[in-house]
Amino acid sequence: MELKRKLSLFFAFAIVLILATASFAMLVAAKYPGYIEDEVGGKIYLKQSPQRIVSCMPSITEMLFAIGLEDRVVGVTLNCDYPPEAKQKEKVGRMTMNIEKILSLEPDLVVMLAGAQSKDIIKLKKHNLPVYVISPDIYVRQVMSSIGNLGRVTGNTKEAEALVNDMHARLEKIRAQIGTEETKSVIVIVGTNPLIVAGSGTFIEDMVKNAGGRNIANQNGIPWPQYSLERIIIEDPDVIIIAKGIAEGKKGIYNDRRWQSLKAVKNDRVLVVDADLISRPGPRVVDVVEQIAKFLHNI
Repeated sequence: MELKRKLSLFFAFAIVLILATASFAMLVAAKYPGYIEDEVGGKIYLKQSPQRIVSCMPSITEMLFAIGLEDRVVGVTLNCDYPPEAKQKEKVGRMTMNIEKILSLEPDLVVMLAGAQSKDIIKLKKHNLPVYVISPDIYVRQVMSSIGNLGRVTGNTKEAEALVNDMHARLEKIRAQIGTEETKSVIVIVGTNPLIVAGSGTFIEDMVKNAGGRNIANQNGIPWPQYSLERIIIEDPDVIIIAKGIAEGKKGIYNDRRWQSLKAVKNDRVLVVDADLISRPGPRVVDVVEQIAKFLHNI
């Protein structure tokens, strides 16, 4: 059984890497003028390479800046704080978009996130805005795909391809370092009072998988299940990961007698990860995978 588990881990990593390689071998820029299809099947007409871009999510802003489009980004959200230069851009809303502000910026491309922004996407499209929708929020490989697509639609294919190849190489290095080492059981805490953890089909779970971990909170198919401390004690994970800024974080766990029976606490295997890093499906995702992998496997 142990050999079977190790082989399963090895082949899981291999499949991820094969898919990534197949997707990003060569990026081809969009043809202008013409219709461009986004990641959910929507189409927009572009006369030329977009020169005035509005980003409606922090993760999207990070992608655009990472592929060299900072000079073309004219609007971002109030939550867009990375890289620091993004803070200087015009603000178009926080959780809800300010349509009037976006219209005033006269964008030739508005990039939005599927699912989380579905209502605003419909509203902006009704104003005939060129809305390009991406959907990178479940798998790490989807992040790389979205970066590639943003490079394609904006004409920055070389920059996007270089970034994706670097991310792919770093993931491959992690896989090689972990090899067939036994997976560690992990739980990721994203909220307290009540206790909320990353469950099944979440972006966080996929990061844990890529780092050689096994999410113990994925049994019920619920993305963000509410957990009890008693349940965590019964499941007794090897490692606890907690988003920075959640209650008292690591200190709170270590000082609470109820947690002290857990082997993760006894063995000092509690990792605090920057909340933005762990929640944003953007170009820094590999940073998180590396951080978790190093903690899990001492690589």
